[in-house]
Formats: sequence, structure tokens, C-alpha cells
Amino acid sequence: MSDQEERTMQETAEQDGEQSIEASLEEIQKLLDEMGRDGVTLEESFACYEKGIRLLRQVNERIDRVEKKVQMLTEDGTLEAFE
Repeated sequence: MSDQEERTMQETAEQDGEQSIEASLEEIQKLLDEMGRDGVTLEESFACYEKGIRLLRQVNERIDRVEKKVQMLTEDGTLEAFE
């Protein structure tokens, strides 16, 4: 992913009041770690699963929005919408 795309994704998340994609992925990893620990109950695992699925959907939606906003730098240095 280019630096421009990364900045656009971060700006989109900030404008929407959402945490960054990286922060969401870190949270998902914590949920997976929690589900894998000894002694976790079925209810706790299911709650982690539900939250993880919600986070994954949010991440996918943000990536889709950013992909629609990706811009292409033209030869003369101006930006135009990528189609």
C-alpha cells in the first residue's frame, strides 16, 4: 500500500470517528488470544467472536471506502480520481 493510500485510510477513519485499521486489527488479535487461553468459557469465546466479526466488518467497510477515494497522480502532478 502506498503512503498516500495509507494517509487517506487514516484520514477517513479519523473523520468517521473510528479507530485506525491497525488498532482494529490489534484488537482482533487480542480477542483471538483471549479465545485461545486455557479456561475460557464458551460464552466468553462467543462474545469475543461476535466482537471480532463486527471489527472485521468495520475494517472491510473502511477499506472499501478508501479504495473508492484512491487517487492517481498524473504526469503533470495533478491528482485525479482513480476509476
